Amino acid sequence: DVEHLSPSMKQLDYPKTYKHRLCCLRQELIDAFIEQKYVDFYRSIALNLSKLRSNESTPNDTAERTNVEEAKRIVNEISVEDNSREIIQSACRSIGSVKDNEFDVRFNPDVFQPHVTLNQTPAETAADIKLLKEASEYLVLKQIPLMIQDFQDHSSVPVDGEGLSEAMHSRGINIRYLGRVAHLLTQQPSLIYLYEIVVTEILCRSAKHVFRTYSQSVPIHLLSFSISHFLNCFLTLISSPVTDYTFDELSSSTSTSTTNTSNTSLSNSTNTTLQKTNNKKKNKKQQQRKHSPIMRNESLEFSSLTSKLLWTQLTNEAKSRFSFDLTCDDIESFVDKYSVRRTCILRSFCLKTGLQLAMREYQFESTNKSSRTNTECFTEDDVVNMYPVIKQVPPKPSDAYQFFTSGQQKIQQGLLREGFELISEAHNLLNNVYGPLHPEISMCLRLLARLNYIMGDYQEALFTQHKAVMMSERVLGVDHPQTATEYIHMALYSFANGLSINASKLLCRARYIILTCCGENHPQISLIDSNLGLILQSYGDYENALKFMEKSLELNKTFYGTKSLKVALSHHLCARIQSCRGDFRSALNSEREAYQIYRAQLGDEHERTRESAQVLKHLTEQAVVLQKRINDVVKGQLLVIPSLTIQQPSFQNVLEMLNVVNGILFIQIREKDLDLLREEMAKQSTDDRQQQLQQLQLQQPSTPSVTTISDAAEQAAALMNNEVD
Repeated sequence: DVEHLSPSMKQLDYPKTYKHRLCCLRQELIDAFIEQKYVDFYRSIALNLSKLRSNESTPNDTAERTNVEEAKRIVNEISVEDNSREIIQSACRSIGSVKDNEFDVRFNPDVFQPHVTLNQTPAETAADIKLLKEASEYLVLKQIPLMIQDFQDHSSVPVDGEGLSEAMHSRGINIRYLGRVAHLLTQQPSLIYLYEIVVTEILCRSAKHVFRTYSQSVPIHLLSFSISHFLNCFLTLISSPVTDYTFDELSSSTSTSTTNTSNTSLSNSTNTTLQKTNNKKKNKKQQQRKHSPIMRNESLEFSSLTSKLLWTQLTNEAKSRFSFDLTCDDIESFVDKYSVRRTCILRSFCLKTGLQLAMREYQFESTNKSSRTNTECFTEDDVVNMYPVIKQVPPKPSDAYQFFTSGQQKIQQGLLREGFELISEAHNLLNNVYGPLHPEISMCLRLLARLNYIMGDYQEALFTQHKAVMMSERVLGVDHPQTATEYIHMALYSFANGLSINASKLLCRARYIILTCCGENHPQISLIDSNLGLILQSYGDYENALKFMEKSLELNKTFYGTKSLKVALSHHLCARIQSCRGDFRSALNSEREAYQIYRAQLGDEHERTRESAQVLKHLTEQAVVLQKRINDVVKGQLLVIPSLTIQQPSFQNVLEMLNVVNGILFIQIREKDLDLLREEMAKQSTDDRQQQLQQLQLQQPSTPSVTTISDAAEQAAALMNNEVD
């Protein structure tokens, strides 16, 4: 129904027909929409009250510019003389409230049902339709762009399709809007990695729907063979149907198996009565009819499937379900166009369909592109199992979540020990509700390990993080992105305990997992490469360290921009490694880039700018000394170039840089400044503290981060708390 839709929605070709007959608004979207309506309600009252008091017309955009807190203050000052009843009624009508004297917004989910008769007036029905369409426009025009903005700010960084689905559902965005998300991502070059994830998700979800229809008509005894044939058509090039020889061989082997079974049954029934023998023969004939494709409404049409036919179905499915044009004829054109690894596609497809394959190295790249010949990468022996994929709603222990949230608030205030105790209590409650293994218990362990690390207990941090890694592997899987994150944290704590070799191995494992999930073009790869470069530099492997660090620099330029602070840090780290290799010219160029960014972003007086300037001065001196020695060799005064004494970075220095890369900053505070800070905090009243806490909570994201504590103020308060203890 295109009626009453705004011009913006009509330009986006809405409304669109969707295959799912039970489309509904998600609860997360309803909550966000109601919150927006509540803000509009306050603004409307404040606007009408301001007009009434000033007796002059106010521009319509004043309500949009009015601060929410200011609007609430104006509403709280309303009095009887202000004709409050008329003002509230006007605000209720403007936001579509059911009641005319208070805020009450309700949705009618049956308003568009063709076979439902509503016992209400046409005006009420029109109001319900208007409210639903407003919610739909809010979803398309506000919620989806807000999610894209979160991706740009890197407050949410999905690694695979599952993480993308969680990010969409947290804002109430249904999966059917993947096409719209992909369209918006094409306008953001820095989010190219996310565009690849979205396109892969569209492809695999379309393949899931096609595969469901495909597998329902396949004979049971040919299921493994049909699945392998589907995968071959999906991920390789199959230009002709299944050969008769192969199919006859499968049929004969199945018949032989059935004959052997019947002979065994007859031999076992020789000692029974004649009645039982006749019953078994009758049951055997019924079973043979059951296995017949004709009797079970089964067909052998799957054997005629080819890559071209399958990809035509996938293209149509993606267009009809997600409004997205794949414009690909086969897997080769898809990989060339979107630069997606086939292993990522295979992993996503198996997770969505419940398919388990044998663990071996599949030769996808053996396809002959020139001749386009058949390539059977998968066989029926590769299909191990299929399990049902179901959705479930786990229990939510409210007390544990309350402890966890309170613990996070304490951590944000710098009260690390109090936060540690609250998180420990949440861990105990979750253990009593869920048992010893659960993803949320792993999350608690990860935060406890981070707190131990910040408070200086490196051994306990490594021990706790080791338990989090083991739990994540067993609960989420060895190839889950969260498992890779756990490996990264464990690598940091391992290096802090002097286990640098183990740390590098853990980072390599994490890198392999991310490559399996989404490929090499991802911010997580940049983080892992930075850690790897620093750790390899710590024990003298400068060649490989520089390769990883340059790769991290390249990715950071793509994701954060050439003038971002992350790029400046990458330039600085590259300069450190290049100077250790004796390449002072390259080190000077890298450090000069870092200095220019720091100066433009932070100013001349910032600590990082001054530190970069000192490094530039030192590198210049080293380069001058080296050039003088080269000149002496050219003049014949020296026979060989004397080697420069290059000091390898200390363990503590590398650990400090690892903390910076992973978002952990420690600020040293003098005792005098600490005393002044204590005095100021003692002078604050209880009301002021509560007000500051509320403002801090409003500034924090809806889901507080449990893996990164990087705010300098929080670290200063944390150090102060340690001094007090």
